[in-house]
Amino acid sequence: MNQNSQEKGCVTPALYRCAYPAPYPEIRVVKQNPSYARLLLEDYAGVVSETSAIMQYNYHHFVLKNQYKDAADLLACISLVEMHHQEMLASTIIMLGVDPCYRVFTVTNEEKYWNASYVFYGIDFCDRISMDIAGEWAAIANYRKHQYMIDDLYIKELLERVILDELHHITLFNQLMQRYCWPQLPQRNDIKPVPDLQNNP
Repeated sequence: MNQNSQEKGCVTPALYRCAYPAPYPEIRVVKQNPSYARLLLEDYAGVVSETSAIMQYNYHHFVLKNQYKDAADLLACISLVEMHHQEMLASTIIMLGVDPCYRVFTVTNEEKYWNASYVFYGIDFCDRISMDIAGEWAAIANYRKHQYMIDDLYIKELLERVILDELHHITLFNQLMQRYCWPQLPQRNDIKPVPDLQNNP
């Protein structure tokens, strides 16, 4: 990956451990457009957003680090990448002419601020990692939707690069699931046949 020495903010050597190995585009827009900014606010601080992902991964890191240190370290690493996404979205939203407060706008034009109920806290390791995977897929779906709605080539390029990171995170999370969760599934020989309810009322 091209680690440009001029990059600042959340871009650190640790970030590149969990980012897809490709450069990030320059942050720019064709022109100010508050409507586009409002769409990006959903990715920035909506229910499914970079802010939600950062807080969720941090919480999962905190509660798993004593028993699953490798997984906790990965969650902290991925959280750094999500912070970089958050920073890039904030910069883009500012260029589009909107203050990047942690909120979205409803269909009635009301502000709805981010809150901690958006975090999936979970009850055990596999429950948490499976929901982290689900959250990555949901984020990708939102980014794809906004790519279609936004007619700005620079923003489309940025969202495409973010999507590459999210797909990479799914791969990393699936490796954790394979290591810790899939061995818990019953083997074929251990699965009991389904009873024939018609012949055995």
